[in-house]
Amino acid sequence: MRALLELIITLVIAWVARAVLSSVMKEFGAAASNSFRQPNQQQSSSGTASQEKETPRAGELHKDPVCGTYVSESTSFRRQLSGKTVYYCSDACLQKHAV
Repeated sequence: MRALLELIITLVIAWVARAVLSSVMKEFGAAASNSFRQPNQQQSSSGTASQEKETPRAGELHKDPVCGTYVSESTSFRRQLSGKTVYYCSDACLQKHAV
């Protein structure tokens, strides 16, 4: 009889823990999906999306020729070589690649 009671208590605890974790994960999922929307898709508290501060877009990623790190087009470390823009992850990589 005691084993049956312990089994029932364990099942109830597992059911409650699953419900709580499910609720928490849904909240994290909703917060994450809101953070990946474009600024014009999000609604501010006043209901207009045009009043929100827009975040700059990062653009495509390019491989740093020195260290192999992938770098966004928005980086300030870049150089024109033979009509092609080369992107660097840092000033150190830019200086190392100097010809």
